[in-house]
Amino acid sequence: MSIKKRITMRDIASAAGVSQPTVSLVLNGSQSIKLADATKKKVLDAAEKLGYEHKRAVHAKGRPKKIALVINGLNHYDPFIEAVNAAREAAWQQDRVLVTFDYSNDKQLAKQIQAEIAQGEYDGLIYASSMTRALSPNIKVDAPTVFLNCYSKDDASQPAVLPADKLGAYKVTEHLLDQGYQRIGVICGEKWMEASTDRLNGYRQALINHDIIPDDTLVREGNWSLKEAHQQTLALLDMPNPPQAIFIGSDYMAIGCYQAIAERGLSIPDDIALVSYDNQQVASEFSPGLTSVELPYADMGRQSVEALLELVNKQSLMSPTLKVEGDVIIRASSVKQ
Repeated sequence: MSIKKRITMRDIASAAGVSQPTVSLVLNGSQSIKLADATKKKVLDAAEKLGYEHKRAVHAKGRPKKIALVINGLNHYDPFIEAVNAAREAAWQQDRVLVTFDYSNDKQLAKQIQAEIAQGEYDGLIYASSMTRALSPNIKVDAPTVFLNCYSKDDASQPAVLPADKLGAYKVTEHLLDQGYQRIGVICGEKWMEASTDRLNGYRQALINHDIIPDDTLVREGNWSLKEAHQQTLALLDMPNPPQAIFIGSDYMAIGCYQAIAERGLSIPDDIALVSYDNQQVASEFSPGLTSVELPYADMGRQSVEALLELVNKQSLMSPTLKVEGDVIIRASSVKQ
């Protein structure tokens, strides 16, 4: 089952040309930091234009219930932090406090976290991973459980909220095909990772559906590395018959791609078109702006809380696996002049 994305604070930040924390301050009516009236107006105008709805919950008196979110390793620079923040916001909208536990491969700490959750003060557990993969959880409790950006290796019936990476890659490749590009290279992440294989499969399926036989010489492994992406871009450009466009596995890797194209004295998109994945803030700050698929972490975080509360309320889920779809954000890097 595929879930369409909602308008997020990051969408508003991109439209208003401000940071996501600024959007949060404006929409939440914070008085802790003084912002210029012009900045507030830009944010509010962008929010209204995009149709963003910011609902404030009415909280019951007394001690709120809790939801546990457990993850094995996360830093504040990881884009997955958006999923955690959105889950926290969605939980509070439902009068729950989201308590995040990070055990960082510490087995003893994992045991203590399990004991804490098992005390019974928690409605349920969200087991999360910053990397899409199958997991056998180290923390198991007798409570409703939902997997976020991962899925159970042991029980396929366990509910999971996952990104629709194959579909996202299909759509962005189809966008290039619709622009008239037919020879399309791809620089993926490490091929053993599900995010890489799903995106590569989506790219190949789009080509096949447009009667183009995939050319394996156009597929390069970038290992999520800026340096490797730079080198692989040069290798693609130096081919006897170079690609007309390149699909890059992440916005971070795209930095190396832009550098390589500049070194060759080429222009984007006149000489070669580019698309990417993640739609991080940097995508809108490239020159020209980078077309990128939204990685819908915020929507996934909200969906995980909603799915968990359906289980808590003994409602049956429409599907044990929710695939959350991200939009293709089209910018100048892929649009023919």
